[in-house]
Amino acid sequence: MRELITGLLPTEPGRSEASVSGATTNPALISHAVLSHAAHYRDFLYTLPASMPTDARFRQLYNQLIIDSAQPLLPLFRQTKQQAGWLSAQIEGGHWMNQDALVARGLELAALAPNIMIKIPGSAQGYRAIEQLVARGCSINNTFCFTVSQLDACLKAIHAGRRRALANGVNTERARYVVSFMIGRLGAAPEFERQARASRIHLSATDKRWAELAVYQAMQALMRRRETPAQLLLCSIKIDADARGREHCWHLQRTGADTTLYTLTPRLIEFLVRRQQAGRSIAPATDWVQIPGKVLDRLLAIPYFNQAYFEGGLTPDEYARHPAFLTAGNDVRLGVERLHGFIADTLDPPGFTPRTARRQTTLEGRA
Repeated sequence: MRELITGLLPTEPGRSEASVSGATTNPALISHAVLSHAAHYRDFLYTLPASMPTDARFRQLYNQLIIDSAQPLLPLFRQTKQQAGWLSAQIEGGHWMNQDALVARGLELAALAPNIMIKIPGSAQGYRAIEQLVARGCSINNTFCFTVSQLDACLKAIHAGRRRALANGVNTERARYVVSFMIGRLGAAPEFERQARASRIHLSATDKRWAELAVYQAMQALMRRRETPAQLLLCSIKIDADARGREHCWHLQRTGADTTLYTLTPRLIEFLVRRQQAGRSIAPATDWVQIPGKVLDRLLAIPYFNQAYFEGGLTPDEYARHPAFLTAGNDVRLGVERLHGFIADTLDPPGFTPRTARRQTTLEGRA
């Protein structure tokens, strides 16, 4: 399957004519890329000044991964006049930063390549930062989005930022804005199941998928009312199997009646190719899928679902305390920790005794 997929995909993503429109990063993906090309990035670390502080060294490594990831997409970016070829570069640790730190780091990332889309988490501070960055003409990917309330806040921030840009003579014509609804993480949060049990509701795996689709539809309805330049991007897409082991993907097959962007992982690409080979290809839906009334009634009895489904279901201060937001933030933390561990192992590998320590030991031995 790996050879088949490799044959189907373009040698250079930036020259693709097969709907490859961009790529995304996050600290977990970046740490995986670094560890997969450890020798190359060890050599990069050795080029940095020995006196450079650890945090600065980390940032330089992170920036280099962004540069390396953006470069292959530049031809597509130029050919399409900035319609495609974007790389979403996530602000590491952004889920706990204040708006000033988010803006400063966002501008640093945007300066690394012309096709950078700054990836900012959906916290209250994040939406304030999005307004400021949009006002400066930046392209934005709002990540860690799980609720209609967060989408509402993002659309308002983009609108306010564009108005400020217009007033200040900043051109936003070619800027792009996407909101990443991490659809598969919404139903996976243990809190959803816990609240259902507390209300004596049996929540099946299918019910959870219906809940995610209902929130998706509520988000698309909001975007239609706003006539926003932003687009909805589905990520954390999951593949399921029925009782007979047959695979399906509701996140792909039951969305798409409104314009929807999708983030495809290697596993999803493999799934699509496998289905294509079996003569049962997957395509997004062309019509809205009706949520069963009885299922929706059960879901509406669960506060967790209501918080995601309704505008105003969460206050801005609650965005960063949403259970799925906290889980996503923990994944970022683990990715950052892996990168710090790689740097430490590179510059001070296990079993290595620094020169100063060896000298001190020798002198003590002589004494």
